[in-house]
Amino acid sequence: MYHQIADLLRDDITRGIHPSGQPLPTERELCDRYAVSLTTVRRALAILREEGLVTSRRGAASIVRERPARRIVVMGRGSRLTCRMPTTTERFKLGIDRGVPLVEVRDRLGQVEVFLADQVEVLSPEGLATATTRVMDVA
Repeated sequence: MYHQIADLLRDDITRGIHPSGQPLPTERELCDRYAVSLTTVRRALAILREEGLVTSRRGAASIVRERPARRIVVMGRGSRLTCRMPTTTERFKLGIDRGVPLVEVRDRLGQVEVFLADQVEVLSPEGLATATTRVMDVA
């Protein structure tokens, strides 16, 4: 059931019913709206938090995350791209929310640049030449 509630809330967020930067209804309001227990609502919100759609703090309403503008990162020839979830230490150091993956671009010399996946569009040199690109979207 909590997956279904997460799906409904995700759809509302995507459609702008719950805009970025604004609080979702309270847990109690969601319990009443969907006629479910507090545990079910909390599990649904946990899914959205892990997906990076909302942030929450103890004693406060969950807030719909702002979607940052993306910047273009061009990989050099021979570079490799890896996506992964950050460690807890990295999350605190980088000041990022749960559910936001990292993108690592390793060049031919082994130098690594780390980016927040929801803030970049990564292009390969081949993609630039053919003018076709793929946008990585975590939402």
